[in-house]
Amino acid sequence: MTENITTTQSGTMIIDGVEYSTYPPPEVLVKAMERRWADKLLKHGSIRFGSLATYRQWENAVLGDPNDGEGKFRMDGHSYDIGSINPVYAWCASMPTITTDRTLLIAKHGMYDCVVHVHEPLLMIQRVRAALAKSNKSLEFHCAEVSYNRGVEVDKQALNSQKFHFNVFQKDPGFSPDREYRLSLTDNSFRFVQKNFVDLVVGGCSDIMSIEALPNNTM
Repeated sequence: MTENITTTQSGTMIIDGVEYSTYPPPEVLVKAMERRWADKLLKHGSIRFGSLATYRQWENAVLGDPNDGEGKFRMDGHSYDIGSINPVYAWCASMPTITTDRTLLIAKHGMYDCVVHVHEPLLMIQRVRAALAKSNKSLEFHCAEVSYNRGVEVDKQALNSQKFHFNVFQKDPGFSPDREYRLSLTDNSFRFVQKNFVDLVVGGCSDIMSIEALPNNTM
């Protein structure tokens, strides 16, 4: 049961120590992965958050995004952009509405050989929060569904009503088949040391996750 809820001025919610732009999280998440990393995730809770800066440089038409982390809208023909000064890292999964074909395409371009099903995303998020509290208090934890509205035309009210760090959870409409849900970490230490990833160990997750074979292509 949720005990502590705070609504921020920018419209996000801080619930049990985690900031959300959308709440609750999906009831299930799915993520195509390499089996060797999936095994470590279930056995030890080893989770790698990749740098958005690295995703921007990833020359992969399906998985890379040259504008990842950069919020963009247009109003009256002018472009309005926003980014993050501090390094941002993300763990990305998909909602269960992702299609089989899209899952297989992601697996092909990432050389993934299995799918992890997170049956209790809220518990996973709380385990990440607990691990951060013990190991790295300078990382701000934020979760939300990704919005596929980067670069669209909006009015002044819509432009001014965006939630904190909306740029971390915004992507081009062309990525909408990914149906992405994202866990992000922002380094607020002001050291400005950009790493390729942040690794966390949250403890065994076999009670809330399972590993399955890649789905069969329906075509």
